[in-house]
Amino acid sequence: MVRKVLLTAWLISGLVIPAACSGAPPVPEARGLWVECEGSEQTLSTRKGIDRLVRRAEEGGFNLIFAQVYRHDRAWFNSEYADTAPYREILSREKIDPLAYLIERAGRSGIQVHAWLNMFRIGRDRKAPVLKRFGTDIITRDGKGVSLLDYPASAIPDGGYWLDPGDPRVSLYLRHIIAEVIRKYPGLAGIHLDFIRYPFNSPYAGSFWANRHDLGYGKESVRRYREKTGVDPLKMEITRTNCQSWDNWRRLQVNNFVAAAGQLIRKMKPSLALSAAGIAWAERAYLSSFQDWRRWLEEGSVDFMAVMNYGVDPRLARYLTWGAVSSRGSRQVYIGLGEYLLKDQPEDLLRQMADARRAGADGIVLFSYDSMCSTPGIFKTIRKSLFQQPAVVPEMEWKKPVNGNQ
Repeated sequence: MVRKVLLTAWLISGLVIPAACSGAPPVPEARGLWVECEGSEQTLSTRKGIDRLVRRAEEGGFNLIFAQVYRHDRAWFNSEYADTAPYREILSREKIDPLAYLIERAGRSGIQVHAWLNMFRIGRDRKAPVLKRFGTDIITRDGKGVSLLDYPASAIPDGGYWLDPGDPRVSLYLRHIIAEVIRKYPGLAGIHLDFIRYPFNSPYAGSFWANRHDLGYGKESVRRYREKTGVDPLKMEITRTNCQSWDNWRRLQVNNFVAAAGQLIRKMKPSLALSAAGIAWAERAYLSSFQDWRRWLEEGSVDFMAVMNYGVDPRLARYLTWGAVSSRGSRQVYIGLGEYLLKDQPEDLLRQMADARRAGADGIVLFSYDSMCSTPGIFKTIRKSLFQQPAVVPEMEWKKPVNGNQ
């Protein structure tokens, strides 16, 4: 009862769109959901699950779905490279291509679908197709030259084995994955990249402080760096100059991959949006996982960033939101919020959403749809409180065709 009173009082306070606006024309605002392929709902596994997703998205006033269709080198689409066991099982049982069916079904409701692809992390699958194709040397290593494959199971950092971004074979393989999704699903509105970074081995911030416990010393990347500079990062003297150069090299590998993905999209389908999920703590992302997403925005490598601002501290969330929005330049920033952390405090979730809107974010994305389904009333609450007025995904001026060319 106390929570209901607080929520009611907060809604009345003017932080949300009043009911009188419900008949107003659409506003430019992305309202997105991250939909997991292997979450509690197993949404993409059945026709019924996909239909329910679209109904609930409509119910909540959402206009964009990030559908996870590539995870741990397994595909929920008909891939020529990845393990297609999930896709084949769904096709056999449900008689549908899940991504094609979602695109068609969501399109009828005016909802965009972006293919959400997990890139460099491959979980704990030692038999992943990418490893069979190129061998185990493509897995990243620590500053002592130890592969993640040789770590004890209890000590594997950051969710599993990671491909090394500094290995050109890895970059090419992942670009093939992106290209086949674009080619096979013309109805997609965008490509959304996740795990575009090196793994954390917290709390280290760069090689100067890590005492060789940091990650990203893949065999091919080390060889290329040694060939270019004459310095072996596994043996170099730990000086600020050496470490800055090596850390910059690792950032460059990630930057180059994102830039190459953007070039691929511009060549294959210029109207398609390229986005990435970024760590909201921009300095930590830059220093510890070599993910310089602010540079991607600055240089136009991506069309928008979905910054993962997951937390329960409203003031910190607001600070991170402000910082992200201020970094967008001529591109766009969506604020991703962790509904899964706030399911028992819906008023806090709504407040963080309102803060993102007040900061001028181009969109709001919630993680995750699966979590929200455990308290399905949240869809109507969000619609009634914040998403009463219809919205359209903001246009990207730089994506508009020139002289009729697309």
